[in-house]
Amino acid sequence: MFSLDQWVAAPPLSALYSLLLIAGLDRLGVFCLHLLDFAVGSRTDWVRWQAPLVGAMLLAMVLYPLALAGHLPLLAIQGVAIVCMVLGLWHLCQAAAQTRSRGGKMTGLWAAVAAQSRSRQLLLLLLLGMGLLALGPVTNADALDYHMGVAIAVLNSGGMPVAPEWFIGRLAGNGEVLNALALSVGAEQFGSLLQYVSLLGIVGIILFANRRLHEHGDMQHGAASDLIALAAFSAPILLFLISAPKPQIWPIAMTTFAFALVVHPSRRDLSLRIALKGFALVCALVMTASQAKFNYLLGGGVVGLFGLWGMAKQRHFLPSVAVGLVIAALIVAPPISWKAEVFQASWVDALTNPLPGHLAGTDAFLALAKGASDIASPLPFPWRILIPTSFGSFSTILGIGFLVFIGLRLDSDRWLWVASGAALFMVFASAVLAPPSARMYLEPYYWLLMILVFQPTRRALMSSRFVRWIVFGQALTVTAVCWLGALTLLPGALSAEWRSGVMQRAANGYEVMAWADTVLPHNAVVLNSHRSMALMPREAVAYDWSYFVDVSATESNLYLNRLREQSVSHMLVIGGQMDKNSPLSNCLGQVLAGPGVGHVATRNPFNQGGKYEAWIVEFESARLPECAQNTSLEK
Repeated sequence: MFSLDQWVAAPPLSALYSLLLIAGLDRLGVFCLHLLDFAVGSRTDWVRWQAPLVGAMLLAMVLYPLALAGHLPLLAIQGVAIVCMVLGLWHLCQAAAQTRSRGGKMTGLWAAVAAQSRSRQLLLLLLLGMGLLALGPVTNADALDYHMGVAIAVLNSGGMPVAPEWFIGRLAGNGEVLNALALSVGAEQFGSLLQYVSLLGIVGIILFANRRLHEHGDMQHGAASDLIALAAFSAPILLFLISAPKPQIWPIAMTTFAFALVVHPSRRDLSLRIALKGFALVCALVMTASQAKFNYLLGGGVVGLFGLWGMAKQRHFLPSVAVGLVIAALIVAPPISWKAEVFQASWVDALTNPLPGHLAGTDAFLALAKGASDIASPLPFPWRILIPTSFGSFSTILGIGFLVFIGLRLDSDRWLWVASGAALFMVFASAVLAPPSARMYLEPYYWLLMILVFQPTRRALMSSRFVRWIVFGQALTVTAVCWLGALTLLPGALSAEWRSGVMQRAANGYEVMAWADTVLPHNAVVLNSHRSMALMPREAVAYDWSYFVDVSATESNLYLNRLREQSVSHMLVIGGQMDKNSPLSNCLGQVLAGPGVGHVATRNPFNQGGKYEAWIVEFESARLPECAQNTSLEK
């Protein structure tokens, strides 16, 4: 089975399975946090809110090395998923029994919500809308390319795919293995729900991590926490990230939790045993984050060094180094070793290069990716990541929540000064090294909000009525857009017919792949020139390498020989790629079917594109590499 549709359980079972998996991760996380001597019994305990992301971290630590070693067959990963779902069901039953024993009723819940402040009610409405948005089917373009495409490859091969020609697929990490875990039981929404509950972990830190009384009393402290929370969760870019199984909020939440563990006042003067357990958790969090996406290698390293500085301040330096090295051997060494071996690279290159080995075209691909923005904007940096210039760009910006930083007052707290330096370093490093996209700044943005949470006074923040109204207005706008998106996508989780309608409208490539499924032979191996690899209904080979490699040069032999070895029999040709001057045109045979018609679909109705034509053409892979490298060769 090669298409996402073939792996997804019939709605609404896919959403139900996803929720059970999340509940199972929560139970695993609670168990782990108890072992590390964190008291996580109360809902107002900020560490308790981190349990789902910690549970996901534990599974990633086990499953990712197994996938790299090729020892993760379908039955094994399905077994893990089923155990996790059973654990989740048991966990939910326990929670329901405890709620019933305390006399909890829906009327009491509604009364509690009605008693909250307006800002807290808006925050609840926003977070509820995001949760419903996360329950929609997978329509994100990146997810339909490699976040789900690699997951399907893991399920079909029993390990991480070795596909040097699939440049973007090589960026996959442990998050894609977790997506594979979910797809093994048909849980389509698991990846987006993991991003959502990871965001809730950051909510817990902001609302509950610093409940000390301030000079203006607990009421002002709560109002300040609500304002910071609204600034954190009304960032419009979250509309883009929460509704996709793209492992970004999860690693950001892990580095933010680790950052909070280091800077929290209660974690500064601890016994050696307790301090080492906390530092071990910090190391596990940041190192797991670094293997989710390459972006978080730098952030994880910064927080790790900050944590090591904190341990040195408590005179625990040498034991901390030993703990860090052991955890690095468990989490970081396996993927680095695998990449070095598979792509003939040094360990340093495998650690510091997203595509180690410097194979033909990869450096050009990375150079293009570094300069790519989520959407075109006429504004200069940094305004392009803060202010939208169209309805279509609204969900690609960070917004104006940064105005709350007018309330930063670090006083003489050396820990907060060092933490601020770490966060600002990440801002400048992102400006130099990362693409000019708002999501690249979400990590240091949350770190700076943590500093605002932990600072001793919030008088300056609460004294600015202008900031409060601006942040409230942004939160109100994002809430409205969020609920509109939820009402648009959520029906896809409720019935198969509605899911098909949502995918046709919002998932790029869905209608073309549905057409291809009706005309392709069942044993076809397809060279796919459409980026939605996860939707291809047959075994597929990526075509994206051809945009960065001269196919007529000998440097392309690696990729051309792979096409021959995989016995590619057909090619999905999009638009003008039938032109005789296009790469590999001399290797094409007879037209099998076409033209099929598709349109450029997105989740944002303001970003919909035009229609295009597609053909299924026979591909003569037995004639490679000669047919590609001799443009005058007669067929």
